[in-house]
Amino acid sequence: MIKLAEKQLNHQFWQLDGDLTRDSDLSIIPEAPCNQGCVIDVSLAEVGKIDTAGLAYLIKFKEYFAARDIQVNFIHTDANLKKLAELYGVAEIVGIQE
Repeated sequence: MIKLAEKQLNHQFWQLDGDLTRDSDLSIIPEAPCNQGCVIDVSLAEVGKIDTAGLAYLIKFKEYFAARDIQVNFIHTDANLKKLAELYGVAEIVGIQE
């Protein structure tokens, strides 16, 4: 579901693929790639469907790494995720910007 796409010093590029729905196994969060202070860009370009469970997973993912002083940026988000995050008032938490 999550794979390392590229690594550059303290910057990681991960690819998330598949669906993020209540029917998916959303309990897996990969190990931190560094102790602290690195940045992870997570591409959502290959994510199929996403529902509120998937949105909660993205928040959990971001909070998990934030507690370890690791910045997570979700990139290549689609309009449906943006609408869902805005509907629930969590667009800023997830890091989705206009």
